[in-house]
Amino acid sequence: MNLPWLEATVQDLSDRIEAGRLGHAPLIHGPSGIGKQVLGDWLARRLLCTRPSGSQPCGECQSCQLIDGGTHPDRFVIAVPEDKQGIGVDQIRDLIERLQLTASVGERRVGVLVQADAMNTNAANALLKTLEEPPGGAWLILLSEQPARLPATVRSRCQQIVLRPPPEGLARGWLDQACRQTDEDDRATALSVCGGAPLAARELLESGGLETGLAILADLSGRSPHAGILERWQADPAVTWQWLARWMALLMGRASDAASWQPPGQALPPITDRRRIAGLWQQALDGRREALRGVVRQDLLLGRWLLEWEAAQPARN
Repeated sequence: MNLPWLEATVQDLSDRIEAGRLGHAPLIHGPSGIGKQVLGDWLARRLLCTRPSGSQPCGECQSCQLIDGGTHPDRFVIAVPEDKQGIGVDQIRDLIERLQLTASVGERRVGVLVQADAMNTNAANALLKTLEEPPGGAWLILLSEQPARLPATVRSRCQQIVLRPPPEGLARGWLDQACRQTDEDDRATALSVCGGAPLAARELLESGGLETGLAILADLSGRSPHAGILERWQADPAVTWQWLARWMALLMGRASDAASWQPPGQALPPITDRRRIAGLWQQALDGRREALRGVVRQDLLLGRWLLEWEAAQPARN
């Protein structure tokens, strides 16, 4: 794991494991692109490794080799199926049954619940009893970008592990090494629009998507015809929604005096109603989720969002 901002958390979790103080349901949450999945994978490996070396899994025991091959019989990963809108109750019941079985390798079983906030109500309710009375030697690792979407009854039974963006200097240093072939100004811009999340910034630079994001900002800032904007945005709705969420997050930061950064060559739109911006941000997150599932007409969702955005603009003289 070459993510220096997670080193202190890794050491703390390893110390908890050694001291028997790690709760059976750690909930790892924080913004996108900060390393929740990486930390969750590491924690599952560390729990299942039979010969850990300090704070790290050994990488050589049978358990580590099985994880590397994707065939560990005591590691269960639950995520939103490609053809579904969320995590269903049958998936959770199957996970609970597996966690109650005797371990095949070592003495532990680990379930990893990716996008835990995507559980529907029945699934979350089915999980409660296991959270209250976990089987011996079983852990359930929950990952979430929006923990507030989880029922309070679930959150209260988990051990909270909050990840936040690293200090700017640490993030910039890591990104400079990870994307050394890219332009320095582009790296700074990518890190800013991703809210200081280094992994998200790296993905943005490697995908070449920064130009797309700046074009969407120009749409938000200018006087382009409504129909022309929608035609461009519908070319890749999931990417459009992601950028809309990023720009709204920056606007929220500016509205609360927490951010002063401006994109190169243009200014952020002059909207200061934080509650309204927050609503548009949440709609963008929801829109991206729907776009990835492909079950809702994106032209209608994007059109409605754009109308609300235009209504939020201050009066032009």
